[in-house]
Amino acid sequence: MVEKALNHIRMFPFRCQLCTNRFRAFYLSARQSTQEFDRRQFKRLATAMDAQVIDSKQLPFTNRITDISMGGCAILAGGLAKGAFVELILKSSIEGEEIRIETAMVSSVRSESVGIQFLELHPDEQRRLSQVVLGLLVGQGGQPNTYS
Repeated sequence: MVEKALNHIRMFPFRCQLCTNRFRAFYLSARQSTQEFDRRQFKRLATAMDAQVIDSKQLPFTNRITDISMGGCAILAGGLAKGAFVELILKSSIEGEEIRIETAMVSSVRSESVGIQFLELHPDEQRRLSQVVLGLLVGQGGQPNTYS
């Protein structure tokens, strides 16, 4: 209810791509959306990094991440069921360290890839992930606050 009232006076929510905090901003013109509704809270950024997927029901395997954000990623993989809980170890070339996502969930399954939502990150891992996202934002000329 409050969100709808604020939208009428052109106050729209957005989430910082790096710190993950939610803010509101005033827009001079009405927001125009040419794409269909996206439930993601963070903008996905194209990348090509490896991730080891650890699932209790099968042996660990390593595949390529095609896009990533502070809230999740897409991995070129099959054989994972929607709703399955996994652990991820991201192998970032930007930071040079591994980033461990303790708990993640398969949120979507497509023919050649799966969407993964990050559920639990240790604060140190979240900091390292934000450095990777920052590097991708800078490399792609993106703005850190473009999605709500």
